[in-house]
Amino acid sequence: MRSLRPLRVVGLALLIVLVVGGLIGYFALRASLPQIDGNVANAHISAPAAIERDAEGTPVIRAGNRTDLAFATGFAHAQDRYFQMDLMRRAAAGEMAELLGSSVLDMDRRLRVHGFRHVAREVIASATAGDRALLDAYAAGVNFALSKASAKPWEYLLLGAKPAPWLPEDSVLAAFSMYLNLNDSSGSEELTRLQLRDALPPAMFAFLSPLGTEWDAPMQGGTIRSATIPGPDVFDLREGASRSAALSAPRTAGTMEEKIYVGSNSWAVAGTHTADKGALLANDMHLGLRLPHVWYRARLIVDAEGDAHRDLVGVTLPGLPLLIVGSNGHVAWGFTNSFGDWTDLIIVERDPQDTSRYLTPEGSEPFQVRQEILKVKDGDDVKLTVTNTRWGPIVREDTSSRPLALAWTAHHAQATNFRMADLETVDTVENALLVANRSGVPVQNFIAVDTGGRIGWSLMGQVPVRGNYDSTMPYLWNTPETGWNGWRKPEEYPRIIDPQSGRLWTANARTVDVETWLSFMGDGMYDNGARAAQIRDDLLALEKATPADMANIQLDDRALFLIRWRDFLLELFDERAVQGQPLRAEARKFLEDWSARAAADDVGYRLVRAMRLQIRQDIFESLTAAARLKYPKTKFSPSAQFEGPLWQLVTKQPAHMLDPRYPTWDDALLASVDAALKGLVHECGSLGQCSWGAQNMLAMRHPLSQAIPFVGTWLDMPSVPLSGDSFMPRVQGPAFGASERMVVSPGREAQGYFQMPGGPVDHPMSPFYGAGHKAWARGEPRPLLPGEAKHTLKLSPAAVAKQ
Repeated sequence: MRSLRPLRVVGLALLIVLVVGGLIGYFALRASLPQIDGNVANAHISAPAAIERDAEGTPVIRAGNRTDLAFATGFAHAQDRYFQMDLMRRAAAGEMAELLGSSVLDMDRRLRVHGFRHVAREVIASATAGDRALLDAYAAGVNFALSKASAKPWEYLLLGAKPAPWLPEDSVLAAFSMYLNLNDSSGSEELTRLQLRDALPPAMFAFLSPLGTEWDAPMQGGTIRSATIPGPDVFDLREGASRSAALSAPRTAGTMEEKIYVGSNSWAVAGTHTADKGALLANDMHLGLRLPHVWYRARLIVDAEGDAHRDLVGVTLPGLPLLIVGSNGHVAWGFTNSFGDWTDLIIVERDPQDTSRYLTPEGSEPFQVRQEILKVKDGDDVKLTVTNTRWGPIVREDTSSRPLALAWTAHHAQATNFRMADLETVDTVENALLVANRSGVPVQNFIAVDTGGRIGWSLMGQVPVRGNYDSTMPYLWNTPETGWNGWRKPEEYPRIIDPQSGRLWTANARTVDVETWLSFMGDGMYDNGARAAQIRDDLLALEKATPADMANIQLDDRALFLIRWRDFLLELFDERAVQGQPLRAEARKFLEDWSARAAADDVGYRLVRAMRLQIRQDIFESLTAAARLKYPKTKFSPSAQFEGPLWQLVTKQPAHMLDPRYPTWDDALLASVDAALKGLVHECGSLGQCSWGAQNMLAMRHPLSQAIPFVGTWLDMPSVPLSGDSFMPRVQGPAFGASERMVVSPGREAQGYFQMPGGPVDHPMSPFYGAGHKAWARGEPRPLLPGEAKHTLKLSPAAVAKQ
């Protein structure tokens, strides 16, 4: 017994150390909670301001003038989301390793090439005096919040780091983080497209890459049907080189998921078609779901008379002092990503006489080389050499070892500005569209409605003027007729105001006739029109729309796109096909009983979806086998418009397009179906356990939960099954979906609805952490306006010295 005493003493000492350490950590974390009541003196403002929070922590930020409002907004953002702001600016600038270490160094290398901190400084230098005043005030508010906090934000306590001050240029970097989210920053899409074209006959490449399908639903213009199936004289999988490639090229393991397109839904109904004559706007922007959440919901009020007054409600982006989408009481607006072509890969030809130079339309000129220093936490600095051309930085090489430069609107300071702030005071649709055309943001579909019941659409953001060349794949810009030649003027932008139908809708697909679209925007691989068509039809079915109707459309998870596939699969599963095949027979029963919705508890939906994806993958890979053999390092995947040629192939079943591994189309299709079903059984244990929700399980995580063991249950949102999917209004994946859902009629904001995942505050010990998230997951609309103030934090200006 005596021998056990030392062990007990050691054990007791360890327990005390753990308890004391835990208490220290607990109180340190509590000290970093934002202050939400009381008074903070000596703020750099001209008059008192306040941050009022309702029962869920949603802030109403009040000030006496617009500059003070920017200061107070920066204070609130820093209190609740500083770590998010820091990550956004560091990601855009390629400075993540300085905070997080060498594990993110490769990301810094890729992003530092763009030189966004240099561009941000150019944007600031060219900003108007009014814009600069807002940015300066915002940065002052952010830094004042950091200086007044009892402890640094909790993430920095865990990382053992100190938060760096916020600079006005960092707000521009926060905007650039959205360019990175919404545009192709590498040019990989264009290079892949070029390689596919190089490996296939021209007619076959055109067939596989149409501009549209029968699902097209533009607001103006019609559908674009896929080209007819090329004949065996063009392409024959049963003979020659195409047959050999299809038999020898390795196949992709598993099922190739539909490419996730960052996107959104937005639509409007004119007052002539609503119950109370007020125009209605609905907007749900689809983005990656993570913590801290991308948007920060707020109401921003300037308590002043006349033109100086503001009453804005909607969402802001931490890092910027502006309302992103929402209402100013006279006009409401929303976005969807446009998917125009905003990046080009340029083939750069070196000067054969001097490889330090390259060829331009005016002759040879030297490459511009700059040295970047990547700082690494707990490590040595890393040097990065960036080579630039007049068109953009060198980002990769083609298969002939020629340099490829990236031209991107984000690289040009004139493409980014703060004219979005002018939306705060517009009072008509026409004025709102003009502001949108002058604004410098990633180019968006912009829909606005006003208190007169009117509605309108145009594009928001700066659009380059292109020369005569194919911008969908790498191209030589060494002749005068190629390249970018300035920027479009506001009066050139396409627009639709008060359409006869009284409805507008955008969902990342083509919105106008193809000639206007391609000549103005180019083909940025826009989405299939099925989602837009479902929204259009939902809207046209409403005689007198209400806000509740708009919220219901946002949650529409009917699988209209897959109905014909379900019917096709039922025909495939005829008596001969299911005889002696119990798995097929079981699958047929689930197909017969499906709900025709992407419902979390539906097995039939998941089966139809998985079988279509496997058929799609197998057919695409047999048709593109030659490209995969020629370019084995490239991952080829179907475009969003591949549904058109795919449906032609499975319904017409041309013999020369049949995979040579199979004697008949039924054999090939059943092999794909069997592979999908076996994969589901392997994953779920049985088909009956394969509900859609079992796959579509929310995975909304904090970045630190993946880096630090055992904190995931504390930081991450609950993993729950969700309804919704692609090709329907309720877009939903495990880590992708509606970043907010808003319904508003300007002047009637009290009747509006709002939902947002993740909550307003990123501190897990805050009572507001995850507030409102459950309502979003369940699809329960909540009021747009914040509730009664439960907490008030006053910001008092510095005392004026007595004379």
